[in-house]
Amino acid sequence: MDINEWRIRIDELNDELMAILNKRATYAAEIGKIKKQKGLPVFDEGRETAVLNEVAEKAKKAGGLLQPESFQNIFRVIMEETRKVEE
Repeated sequence: MDINEWRIRIDELNDELMAILNKRATYAAEIGKIKKQKGLPVFDEGRETAVLNEVAEKAKKAGGLLQPESFQNIFRVIMEETRKVEE
């Protein structure tokens, strides 16, 4: 394949990622409603730490080109952005 064909594949994956991230944001918004009803804070440090640890462990087991720390960085940003829809 040439560079343009690879870029088309990446663009298709970007579309899939965006759909998945929007679905995740929808779930986070629902969690935010429950947290408000129960008077809980939006930020749950323990939960976020657990998610980041789990992501790193899964990345180690899965292998691949991205390091566990890379996945943690990506998920850190995802959680930070989805926290905004919980508010």
